[in-house]
Amino acid sequence: MMIEDVDAPGVPAGFEAALDLVRSLWAERRPEGVPDRLVAWAMMVESVDRLAALHGPSATAALLDRLGRAVLDTPPGASPGSLQ
Repeated sequence: MMIEDVDAPGVPAGFEAALDLVRSLWAERRPEGVPDRLVAWAMMVESVDRLAALHGPSATAALLDRLGRAVLDTPPGASPGSLQ
C-alpha cells in the first residue's frame, strides 16, 4: 500500500472512506468527449499539487519515487487498485 508517509501506523483512519470517495467520483459520468486518460492526468496533477502543498516538495517527490517503483513492479494486467 502506498501510504507510508502517513503519520499513523498502518492504514490511517478515514483512508478507506477517502478511497471510496475517489473511486465513486471516478465512476461518475463525465461529459462526453473527455477521455479517461485526460481525467486520470488531471487527477494526478491536482493530487501532486495538493500533496506538495500539504507535505512539502521533498516528501512529495519521495512518495512519487516510491510510487514509480511500485508501478514498475506491478504485473501487467493487474486490476485497478493493485497499488494499494
